[in-house]
Amino acid sequence: MKDFLTRPAWIEINLDNFENNIKEIKNLVGDSTEVMSVVKSDAYRLGALPLSYISTELGVNFYAVATLGEALTFRKEFPNSDILILGYTPPYLYEDAIKNNITLNLYSLDDANNLDAIAKRMLKVAKIHIAVDSGMSRIGFIPNKDSLDKIINIFQLKNIYVEGIFSHFAACESDPEFTKRQFTYFTNFIKEIESKGYNFKYRHIANSSSVLYHREYDLDMVRPGIIQYGYTDSEKLPEEFNLKEILSIKAEISSIRKVKCGETVGYERFYKCTKDTKVVTLPIGYADAFPRILSEKIEVLINGKRCKQIGLICMDQMMIDATGVDCKIGDEVVLIGKQDNEEIRIRDICKFSGDCETSFITHLNRRLPKYYYRHGELVHVSKMD
Repeated sequence: MKDFLTRPAWIEINLDNFENNIKEIKNLVGDSTEVMSVVKSDAYRLGALPLSYISTELGVNFYAVATLGEALTFRKEFPNSDILILGYTPPYLYEDAIKNNITLNLYSLDDANNLDAIAKRMLKVAKIHIAVDSGMSRIGFIPNKDSLDKIINIFQLKNIYVEGIFSHFAACESDPEFTKRQFTYFTNFIKEIESKGYNFKYRHIANSSSVLYHREYDLDMVRPGIIQYGYTDSEKLPEEFNLKEILSIKAEISSIRKVKCGETVGYERFYKCTKDTKVVTLPIGYADAFPRILSEKIEVLINGKRCKQIGLICMDQMMIDATGVDCKIGDEVVLIGKQDNEEIRIRDICKFSGDCETSFITHLNRRLPKYYYRHGELVHVSKMD
């Protein structure tokens, strides 16, 4: 038992691998393009603060989050960083955003007028990036004459500084033609705005896939998300891009029992033993990110051997067939990561759940403590909620 553990199931984060990934991304885009690190949802549940200490060390100063709450948490630790909220912020939160120098995205003239009035009352200037819908059909001004007129009106508001304009690719890897169409649609709209005498310091549309495949779409800034953490959300392996996965999930064996042939394991008697079976229980389940749909589809590593999960995955526990494997209570089991010569990756699990790596990671429960390692040393321990 490790003396720092607060629960016998945990996440390990390799900060050396994260450092490698940020360096690779910066090398890819070059010095002329800024990197805006996407750390929304607490850096996809991997820990925005401990990870961003590393990226800040490496010269990253721009960060993207989804909500004002995320922005305010980040601001406390990084008072000098630029923080953009990618999602919708309602007007009743504008004052807090202005007070804390948070950059908002806007796609409504009414909201801009509201923001301008609040900023004027506070004797401040609010910073914004204009959101454009180039084909995602989610948020943003649709490029047309009406939107052009509204954006020009926003530029003329005295208490708003329009720093940037951005859009988002919908299918950057899978549909290059549509991606090119989005980029053209976006940049042509920018040219229309600029022809009226208004300019942007930052123009950005490139996401993780774009960073990997399309240098021509970088513009002034790129927004890498999942690739920072060593995952590609595609059939391409991270090592093809010199990226390294940063996440491992482990647990200690909590129970070992012999179950006779013909007896059943777990809820609904879902698994019936076809032989005398050595059943190992792990204290981790679907409340921690391993949904019931994965029942009897995944494997874990016990002392370097692949062992099949059996029975229905429970909320806080799962059972494993460890027949023929030498093990004892307290042994470390790997659910994601490497052990001896074997490895289980998130992509191996996602093929059974129909999920993508990004989605799987963001379902990690905060009750799983996180341990951060750099140069082989434990440097940070997360707090459990």
